[in-house]
Formats: sequence, C-alpha cells, structure tokens
Amino acid sequence: MTKLSKRLAAKALSAAVLASLALSGAVAAETVPQPVLDSIHGRPVGWARSQRDWFVVYLDHKGSGWCGLQGASWRMALVEISPVPERVLADRGISRADCGNWLAWVRAGRFSDGRHREAAFMLWATPSIGATTYIYRIGGGRFQRLAEFVGDRVQIGRGTVVVSFESRGRSPRGEIKDIYRFNGTRYKLETRR
Repeated sequence: MTKLSKRLAAKALSAAVLASLALSGAVAAETVPQPVLDSIHGRPVGWARSQRDWFVVYLDHKGSGWCGLQGASWRMALVEISPVPERVLADRGISRADCGNWLAWVRAGRFSDGRHREAAFMLWATPSIGATTYIYRIGGGRFQRLAEFVGDRVQIGRGTVVVSFESRGRSPRGEIKDIYRFNGTRYKLETRR
C-alpha cells in the first residue's frame, strides 16, 4: 500500500466514523421503539415519549457525499401508539441535512406553561456554526412552533429557557448567557449577560 492510498484509507475511515457519530445523536445507546420504526419512512435519530405518543426526529433517507447526509432532510413526526395500529399523526420537515449536522437531544414535556404538551430538540449545523433548539407544541395532529433558540447550550425548565455560549465571540450580540421567560403566549428575553 502506498503512502497516498494509506492516507486516503485513513480519511475514508475518519469520514465513516464522523458520519456514524453525526447520525447517532444523543440516544445511541437506546433501542428505537418498534412503533416508531413501523410508522415513519426514514431513519430515526432521536425520540421521546409524550404520553401515549412518540415524538421522533429522523432523516428521511440516506444521503450522499462523504458523510452520507447530503441530499437528505431532517424531519419530525408524532407517532400515536394507542389505539393499535400505530400511525403518524403529524409529520413535518425541519431542514435539509448536510455534513456536520447532528442531533444533540430530544425531549418531551410541558415546558412553557405546564398545561400544553410540547417537544424540544437541539440540532447542530456544525460545531463551528452552532446549534438551534426548537420547541413545538404538539397535539390535535399537528405541530405549532413555539420558540427557536440559537446557542451552544440550551437548558429548558418550566417557563424558563437559559441559552449560553462558549465565548462572547460565538454569540450574536457578544453575550455569554440569555435568560427567557414564558409570558403566557411566547418566550420573552428577560436577562442578557
């Protein structure tokens, strides 16, 4: 094997490992629930239980390119598991997928006011570009976008969201931390540090 072919083989292996990590998300150790596998048309990357349903973020198909993501799209779905048979209640596109994307986490709960079912997830564009966290209300067979936050770390609590950045250079206005409170209809910036 020549030095060039060894370098190319090492690059291919690195690309395969990165693609595997990009697709694995934060739930790699968990088994995909069978109702999710049976209902969606794609590869589930993250999921969370929301009462009788599963909220799932998935890739609609295998993409191309060195990372296997180019040409694919990120989607989300709400899978009803009761009554049987399971079915998709809502399905919506998020964005196109590209190399460097990965899903950090998926959660379901009652984040804003404690009364409405909601789902949230954090999707990284790339480590250098950053991540976006989305919060959607779920119910009635549809998704309603409630909020979107850009930041390196997002903590969601009851009625509160804390967005923080690794450095001031990574934030849009030079801040390190933003704190948002839900005012009954939307999240409003309360503090910027």
